[in-house]
Order: sequence, then structure tokens, then C-alpha cells
Amino acid sequence: MITTENTLIERLNRLIDDNLDNPAYTIDAICQTLGVSRSHLHRTVKELTTHSTSHYIRKRRLLRAKELLTGTNLRISEICDAVGINNPQNFSTYFTEEFRISPTQFRKQFAQYTALAPEPAPKGVPLPDMPSEPEAGAAKPTVLFLGFRKVTWIYASIAATLLLAIGTCAYFWLKLRSDQSVSTSVSSLAVLPFVNLGNADGNPACVSIMDDIYTSVAHLDNLNVIARSSSDKYQGTQKGVLQIGEELRVAHVLKGDFLKTGDQVQIKIDIIGTQNDAAAWTKKYSAAYKDIFQLTNQIVADVARQLKLTLDAGKTLARTQNIEAYNAFLQGRQLMNTRTKTDLLAGIKRFDRAISLDSVFAEAYAYKAAATHLLPTSGEAETQENFRLTEQIALTAIRLAPTNSTAYAVLGSLYHATHQWQAAENAFRIALQHNPNDAQSNYWYSLLLRSVGRVDEAVEYSTRAVTLDPLYPVILAGHILNCVYANRPELAKQNIESGRVLFDNSSAFHMVISHFHMQQGHFDQAIAEVKRAIVLNPDDNGLISLQMYSEARAGNRRKAITFLHNLTTSRPWDDYQRSVVYAGLQEADSSLFYLRKAADAGYYSRDTKVNEIFAPYRSSLIFRAVLRRYNLAD
Repeated sequence: MITTENTLIERLNRLIDDNLDNPAYTIDAICQTLGVSRSHLHRTVKELTTHSTSHYIRKRRLLRAKELLTGTNLRISEICDAVGINNPQNFSTYFTEEFRISPTQFRKQFAQYTALAPEPAPKGVPLPDMPSEPEAGAAKPTVLFLGFRKVTWIYASIAATLLLAIGTCAYFWLKLRSDQSVSTSVSSLAVLPFVNLGNADGNPACVSIMDDIYTSVAHLDNLNVIARSSSDKYQGTQKGVLQIGEELRVAHVLKGDFLKTGDQVQIKIDIIGTQNDAAAWTKKYSAAYKDIFQLTNQIVADVARQLKLTLDAGKTLARTQNIEAYNAFLQGRQLMNTRTKTDLLAGIKRFDRAISLDSVFAEAYAYKAAATHLLPTSGEAETQENFRLTEQIALTAIRLAPTNSTAYAVLGSLYHATHQWQAAENAFRIALQHNPNDAQSNYWYSLLLRSVGRVDEAVEYSTRAVTLDPLYPVILAGHILNCVYANRPELAKQNIESGRVLFDNSSAFHMVISHFHMQQGHFDQAIAEVKRAIVLNPDDNGLISLQMYSEARAGNRRKAITFLHNLTTSRPWDDYQRSVVYAGLQEADSSLFYLRKAADAGYYSRDTKVNEIFAPYRSSLIFRAVLRRYNLAD
């Protein structure tokens, strides 16, 4: 049945698209062509998209109009004719209702920023003479570039948001600086996992409602909301509110009880102060399950009023109204947490299911892009195809919802991975404009800033990420490394001590501690920490070269030389490892030779510019030429 319904929708889409310029093409004519009754078509469209047939047709017309606004010079009246909406006034009303911006303003903002584009792909530059060592061919650098210039409609999305991003930049920086304090913010909240008071059949609905409330609350202005990767750790906890508040450093927690009985749901919401364990506000809600999204909207509005915050409709995430699609989306997102290839592929299938139930479910597209981006690849061809698909899916999400911060964050991470530094920064800034509470976006942006050498700014953004997600070891590890590269050892040490109890079983945590000790010249301690990291994650091939660097600096040169002797493969990654170990042996010529060779073949470690391992070479012409090759020269 699902297959038949999906086929019907596909045929409907083709009919609409083929007759966009015909306002007289009625639903009756569509039904006659499809060979179905009007009621059957309405029921199918409603079940799969939650829209009425007329609304669904209008939305497809408006999506085409959006493309024409940015990709052509047609007048508004001509676009109206092209998409079958005769009255320009009606067109403007429909467009504004759908996209929260008038067609004229949308085009105006696009026109102001059509020059925005990422920098060109890095090009080769002449390098100084190298020591006479044998090379396995003189391969040109392979730098991935995904044809960002060719996708013109992304500029429209960027244009419609970048003006706001720049306009609030000064405010955002001041806000970031105020977040550096470790004290509890009076405008901070953790949404704890809801308690299902009914049977197991109600669990999916309970999770859906909690997630929807969290997502909406996270978009409230002037409120720090703890990321779910931290707050979800309190599922079934026996800890009291005072302890949770101290661990998460929040002023309030939001707790919920959920009960589903037949087609009815009841929800009790409590906002509790973490300084005194006193209920600041309590309210009970009840509604039909089919009206659950309207109910969550009411809950979020009430929470905003109680916290004396403003609910900005422009920042509210456009979500599906299809409960089945939303449940499939949540299942896909849960599967992403393990980051294994099997679960990522299973998650993508769930996102595809959600999209089949609601073809304009932008957040499902955004998370499908994220899952695709995280899939492991082998070989350059497969990697480039993965990047192409990731970009395509993320841009689809942005086309459907120009304020979708998740999609912009994925693009930022993608462009960072392909060394498109300015394009990555543009994407991250837009993502944070739409959702400054997203810990992952703040963290990813800090990694980009670190790569380009803006380490003090990197520390500010990773500090905010830790504030929003204090129990995620990868984020704390990245923050510590930012502190190390920014030459702020006391701050790095403070965060190391605060994380020891919670993250002693994290390989990333011990890896960055080894960097801390390397910077301090304590190489025996660095060796001990990196060995611990290897035990915890033996599959991380980069850890062994760090160990050998420290072994060499500690005087154990034979171990490092033996490692180099046994490293017989000659992939670009292997040459980078050789460069690291030769740096430990303090053989500058060999280290720079292999660093250059790896760069020539397309491998560039994103932290090379700030990595303390290469600090002695920063004035070297060869080192600076490698940075220029990747558009990172000062």
C-alpha cells in the first residue's frame, strides 16, 4: 500500500510540475488523469504530507517561484504566470506565509549578496628546493572542490540570512564573552528525559514530544539550553535536581511526565530551580494525540512566558505535522549516535522513510546529509561521491527551509573537510545565527577557527560548546586542544582536571592530554597518555605517530627509527606520519620533505598551521609554502 501511495504522489508531482503555468488545471483534471477519485487523492496526500491537496499543489508552485526569483530576472508578475498564480497580491501573501519573507525582500537580499562564494580551490605554488630523497612520483595535490559555485540557489538561502548574521555579529561576540564564566547562568535550562507513566507503547510518543519541546526551547532567544547528548544521560537517574544543576551548571531543569491512554495524551511539565530544588512552575496539559504538535507549541509558549523570554516565530524550526514521519526521523537520529557504518546506513533508511511520508520535511533531509557525511569511505572516488551527495542533500534541506541550522552546520563541516575555509565559515555563521544554542555547531566552528590559526576565537566558541554540552567527551577534548594551541596552559589544565572523573575512558580525552604534555615538554607523561588513548581506541592510526614523536623527544630514538623502518607503505597519510616522527627526531629536512610530499598528494592535516609539533618550522619557506598551497598563509 505504501508503495502504491508513494507512486501516486510521484505521478501527482509530475503532473503539477508539467502544468505549473496553467492556473486552470484543476484538482478534478488531476484526478481524471491519475484515474482516482477526489476523496482518494485527498486522503493519500493528507496521509503522506499532512497537507490538503490544494495546499500541496500551491506549495510546489511556490517552491518553483522561489527558484525563479533567484535564478532569473523575471518580474514578479511574470513569475506569477509561470507558476499558475494569477494574482500578484495573492502570490505575495502565499509566499510570505510559506517562507516568512516577502518575494520582493527575498530577491532583494539575494541581489545584495550574489557575489558571495567560497574561495577557489587551492592551487599549487612553487616550493623551495628539497633535500635529495627519493620520491614515488611527483603527484599534483588533489584538493576536493564540490562545485559550490554551480549551485546558485544556495546563494539565495545564504543571502536571506547573512545580513542578519553580520548585523548581530557584535552582539554575538559580547554574548560569547559573557559565557566564559563557569558560574551557573540565570538564563539556562536542561530539558531532562520525560517519564512515560503508561505502557511501552507510549514510549515513541513520549520521546517525540520531549524532543519537539527541546528543539523548540533551544531556539528561544537569550536562553542557554543544554544539549541532549548531555541531558539524556539523566534518563532514569536517581540524582536530585540540586546535583543535576551543579553538574550541568544550569539555573533550571524542565521535567515532564507523559501518559497516553487510547487516543488521548496527558502531560505534566515542571520547571524546577536548581539552587533550591523548588518548583518554579507546574502545569498539566491534555489533548487528542492527533493534535500533539499544537499541544507542544502551547507548552513551549508557556515555558517562554515563565522564563520571561521572547518566542521568535522566525527562529522556530519548520517541522513536519506527520507523526509517523517524525517518529521515523527520531529513530534515524538515534541510530546516528553510535557512528558505526551499519547504524548510519540504517539511520539513512529511517530518514528516507520520513521523507517519503513528508516530502518537504527539511530536518529529515538535514540529518540524512549529516549521516551521509559521517559514513566512512575508502578511496578518493568514493570520498568525492560522498561529499557530492552530502552537499546535494544539505542544499535540498536549505531550499525547503532556508533557516535550517542543521543543514548549514553540515555544509560547514563538509567545506572544512575539503579546505574551503571561507565557505565553511559562511555556513557556520549562518547556522549559529539561526541556532546559537547548538553545541555541535559551536564546536565545529571552533575547529575551523583553529585550522585557520584564529585560536583565541576557537577557545571562545569551544567554551560555549562545553557550556551547552558539558558531558560530551569529544567536545571537552577539542576545547582542551584549542587551549593548548592558543598557549593557554592554565585553562587547559583546569579543563583536564575537571574532566578526569567523567571522561577517563575517552580516547580523545587522553590524546589531547598528551598534546598538553608535549607542549610543556613533559614527554614521558605524553607517552603514558597516548598509550592510554591507544588502548581505548586501537583503530585510531594517528595515535601511534604521536607516541613515536614523544618517544623520540624523550630520547628513545631507536623506537621511532624502528617505526619508520617498518612503515613501508607510501600513501599520503603515511608520509604525514613520517613527517610527525621525523619532527620528533628533530630532523627538520626529512620532516619538511614528507610534509610537503603528503601535501602534494592531497593530504593536509587541518591543524598543521597551529600544531605544536611543527612549531619549529613556522618560519621555514617550505612550511609556509605548504600553507599557501592550502590558502592558509598569513
